[in-house]
Amino acid sequence: MFEVPDFGIDKVAFTAIGVFVLWATWGTGGLSVKHLNTALSQLGIPSSWLFLVEFGVTMVSGVVVAIAFVEPETAQQAIAAGMGWTGLVTRPTDAQSGGEP
Repeated sequence: MFEVPDFGIDKVAFTAIGVFVLWATWGTGGLSVKHLNTALSQLGIPSSWLFLVEFGVTMVSGVVVAIAFVEPETAQQAIAAGMGWTGLVTRPTDAQSGGEP
């Protein structure tokens, strides 16, 4: 039967570190969540808030999905899972990629 993954504080923290590391590597505004920016803009969220909302959504969903699918057992696995999830759902912005994403 379906088992609920262990969302211990250590797994959550290290997975969140993995998400943050990838975002920090690209720099502020260097990554954009695929299609989320467009959807948030249509909801009327000001562009000055888009980065924070995208980061928050990516952080929360990244931690939940990475832990649920990967079920990391070590800190290294949790960091890699967080980075992997973030890499899967984000893309470099035009300035970072040198062209169209």
